[in-house]
Amino acid sequence: MAEFDWNNYLETSKSVAVPEELFSHVETSLYNGIKQNMLLEVCHRNNPDVYWIAEITMVCGHVLRIKFIGAESDFWCDISNTKVHPLGWCGKYDELIEPPDAINEKYGDKIIDIMKNALMDGQSVSIEALNNKGLSPIDRIKVGMKVEVQNLIDPYRYWIATVCENVGGRLLVRYDGCDEDLQQLWIFFSNPRLSSFGYVTNKGSPWQFKYPGKVNKFSCKNKLSAQLRQSAEEAIKEPTPPDLFVPNQSLEAHNFVTGMKLEALCPQDMRTVRPATVSKVFNNFHFLVALDDHADDYEDANAAWLCDSMHPYIYPIGWAQRHGLAFKSPKAWKEGPFDWDEYLSATSSVPAPDYCFGTKQPLKGIEVNMKLEAVNPQNHEEIHVARVDCVAEHMVCVELLPLGEKYWFAQRSDLLLPAGWCDANNYALHIPDVSAAKQQPVEEVKLNKDDIKNSEEWCDRIYFNYKCYAGPSISRNKLSQLPKHVGPGPLTLVLKEVLNKIISASYKPAKLLKDWETEGPPEEGMRLEMLRAKLKSSTYHAYVPIATRRAQVPAFCRAACVRLQACPALFGTHHYSRPRAACPHACHQVDKATFHNGTERRGRPKGSVNGKKKKKKGAHEKRDKEQPSQEREKEPGECSPRPVRAARKRASPDSDTETSSTSRDKRISDVSDAEEPELKKLRGARDAPRPFERDLALELKLSRNPLDWSVDDVYAYLSSTDDCKPVAERMKREEIDGEAFVMLDLPVIRDFLHMKKEFALQLSKHIAIVRWYTHNFEQNCGS
Repeated sequence: MAEFDWNNYLETSKSVAVPEELFSHVETSLYNGIKQNMLLEVCHRNNPDVYWIAEITMVCGHVLRIKFIGAESDFWCDISNTKVHPLGWCGKYDELIEPPDAINEKYGDKIIDIMKNALMDGQSVSIEALNNKGLSPIDRIKVGMKVEVQNLIDPYRYWIATVCENVGGRLLVRYDGCDEDLQQLWIFFSNPRLSSFGYVTNKGSPWQFKYPGKVNKFSCKNKLSAQLRQSAEEAIKEPTPPDLFVPNQSLEAHNFVTGMKLEALCPQDMRTVRPATVSKVFNNFHFLVALDDHADDYEDANAAWLCDSMHPYIYPIGWAQRHGLAFKSPKAWKEGPFDWDEYLSATSSVPAPDYCFGTKQPLKGIEVNMKLEAVNPQNHEEIHVARVDCVAEHMVCVELLPLGEKYWFAQRSDLLLPAGWCDANNYALHIPDVSAAKQQPVEEVKLNKDDIKNSEEWCDRIYFNYKCYAGPSISRNKLSQLPKHVGPGPLTLVLKEVLNKIISASYKPAKLLKDWETEGPPEEGMRLEMLRAKLKSSTYHAYVPIATRRAQVPAFCRAACVRLQACPALFGTHHYSRPRAACPHACHQVDKATFHNGTERRGRPKGSVNGKKKKKKGAHEKRDKEQPSQEREKEPGECSPRPVRAARKRASPDSDTETSSTSRDKRISDVSDAEEPELKKLRGARDAPRPFERDLALELKLSRNPLDWSVDDVYAYLSSTDDCKPVAERMKREEIDGEAFVMLDLPVIRDFLHMKKEFALQLSKHIAIVRWYTHNFEQNCGS
């Protein structure tokens, strides 16, 4: 399949993606029940029998960054092997809960009020989330698990199925004991048709197992019992957690009566609305709606909906006409326009009142021409790039590309997926022909150039002076690979392209985009334009103020460079071809801290005082100078003492004089291009065997218990290695201290730190060595 990039496609098609937060089923699949600012009760670090309340400051799967209430500093906690409980657990089980001594001494009797406020106002982590050890639902669903699938037209009929694939929470299941008459079924894990294994047995009558095929091959009780027994035996191999698949328990009682007429979206084509009838009422919550054309064969013809009061695909009479949906008359209708009053009279029927259909919220956040990914309702194997064609109340019409077929979906349908979902989950995506779209912007520029080239809306060339100081957030290597200039061309297009290229050269593009974003109306002479950034499989967008007149361009470029804490001449209307000396700001000669003044500076360059770089000391001076803050003398063979972990706002390790903002992104981006030479070197040597002496040499570098390491200690250790040196700086940015380093494992490194596979594997090896050394620290000290 051809290469497809969502960012490029959105740019060339001049469109935006449907916001990811509107796909609630996808959000649910990734949420592990633990989020920032939640509270829990955690055992003391030096006394596991005493607990205190802690607040979560960062979530990385099963590894949490937490802070005791009343404390000033936070620390890492692995909930998979630490005693943690929800709020109120200690009171319920009469366990001792009191603050650590340092907090008690600081607050005295006031600590009681602090604890009461936390218990009353704080949000606790649920017991289920802690029992699941921080795993999201899609991580907990395993191939081989058993589920019970509800019948399409009967809420009491179920059959057992086995999970064959799990693609980001979208499950391929196969009915147990089925023949060729039943195909495998794709269904999202949160679909209300799915229940955990054992649900029907626990419910009892009228819930029952009934084979979903046209012929019930298990009508004999002996055959049914044998099949159920076999499924139960297979379920033991991969048990299904009872809380993983839970039917919707928040249904409201309906007011429908058998025989009522209404309109329904046709399940066969998902395009047309047709007359339908409430053919059966099961209970206070469920009823069946069948198309009038298939009143007798709705089961075989797939022409019925099993509904509740808020079902999205049934409507009061006249709804299709009011909202412009295609309406198809029943076969029994005479020629001519369809008339509901006449049809009701001819069939001696009554319409379902409007109040029966509940209040459905109109669409918000979805606009025509937005892009997304959608499952083909005629073939659930296929997922297509899709375009929003139109909207009607809570319904959205989506065009599948390149098919050109249009279907209606409810906004919350689990057949709709955010842009990039297939790429993130390694699933085939049917893509449109993008060759024509790539040429469209060029043609547009040619058509408009003659009209605007002499106006204020025309922009001359903007040059990238990559030899200038790039600031702490821009990769010089990536910057050097950009074209020498952008433009000339329409002002808005040129400036947007310049900023997009700067974003692409950033270490943290999503964070940079967030820094540029503005709230409220733009300043006079500026216009808000949408820019995008991609972080792994996620696409972010923000509205950034852009200059609207040619005369503003030099000042606009200079201000953007200053915002980057870079040389003001990093990009602009002038090209400085001579290296170093050509820059009017002499950025290669002056202290880089001068470019940080007047900006929203967070942190201070390492080893600086009042923004100025301290002179480096010689090796003998460092050895001879006393360390007043050192709590103990250095033991033989121990590394030089390093500063303790500082506040969360710290200096960037990119250079001795660069600073960086505290990351607003939860993930570390991919290893930068500047590290590619190390990566290539690593790839060339990864298959070569390493002698045991090499591992032993690494162990000898561990001069004291790694659990006591500061962030700088971890950075120094990784910097001293040949294979993990490129990731040392990134680990420091994420403030990984010794305790957090030991807790890391390969899934956390890949999923939350987002490192390339080669680095992740090598880093895991070092973690294993350090963890072994930690567990055997006393023995190592004795020897």
